[in-house]
Amino acid sequence: MSADEETPDVDEPVPCTVCRGTGTLISNLGGSPNNVTCAWCEGTGTFIPDHDAQAAGRALRGEAPTESDAA
Repeated sequence: MSADEETPDVDEPVPCTVCRGTGTLISNLGGSPNNVTCAWCEGTGTFIPDHDAQAAGRALRGEAPTESDAA
């Protein structure tokens, strides 16, 4: 690697690609648009490695955890 190339900062947060770093999404469920918290970043706006966006919904419905929930 040459001295001119920058090394990426591993501690710098990566924006969530689903909500584009805003932490919210627009849901049209129910017929009218509503702002909802992004399940993929939990509203933080930053990428969460190995995060299961559906785990919270399963817990609210009382469903058994899956193998990916144990991670």
